[in-house]
Amino acid sequence: MDDILAQFPLFRTLPQPALNDLAATCELRRFHKGETIFAEGQPAEAVWIVKRGWVSLVKGTPHGGPATIFAITPAEPVCGISAFEHGTYSATAIASTDTQLIKIPSEAFSRLLDHHPALARQVLAICCQRIRRMAEAISLAQAPVEQRIAYVLLRLRRTFGKTIPMTHQELARMVGTRWETSIRTLSIMKRRGWVASSRGRMTVLVPRRLQVLLTNGKPVPSSSNGVGH
Repeated sequence: MDDILAQFPLFRTLPQPALNDLAATCELRRFHKGETIFAEGQPAEAVWIVKRGWVSLVKGTPHGGPATIFAITPAEPVCGISAFEHGTYSATAIASTDTQLIKIPSEAFSRLLDHHPALARQVLAICCQRIRRMAEAISLAQAPVEQRIAYVLLRLRRTFGKTIPMTHQELARMVGTRWETSIRTLSIMKRRGWVASSRGRMTVLVPRRLQVLLTNGKPVPSSSNGVGH
């Protein structure tokens, strides 16, 4: 397990004895796509590190429908940060692909943060990035759906690259709209040549156009069939 942990940039500042101690407390877990890793309201007894695949953090809304608030990937692997407070998980974690995660008891992770400032700074940076993204999402909450879709696709493109492993339903949950509305808006973008999609994948073809849409806030013309390059 210490060899696996050493692969993560997050843990590379740890001295070997600390890495060995951490490895003794960890457990490698595998989840199939769609499986729940932990549920909102459950005791936050562990921090999870995403080794492979990606995880959606989903939160219930006042209207009863789920909203995806974050996508956690190996590039930013810490999942379940509610465990830092030793309270309950604030969202439900669902495997968006077949996924491998490392489960670390919250007490063991807290000890690491107490004794290794370099690790604590990296975790703090991850938390700051998520707060920034949450602020961005809140600022767009009342924006037209096409702007919200552009924002989500551009943000995920920075993580996954040109092709994003995401379904229409997952995108709709991240955008906070109905599945049908998401498909209709994406269809317009596809006709213009800005994006493409296949089963379980979306490809950003012309990110510049999505950035212009996001910045200017002009709606996508539903009657346009031209390719907006």
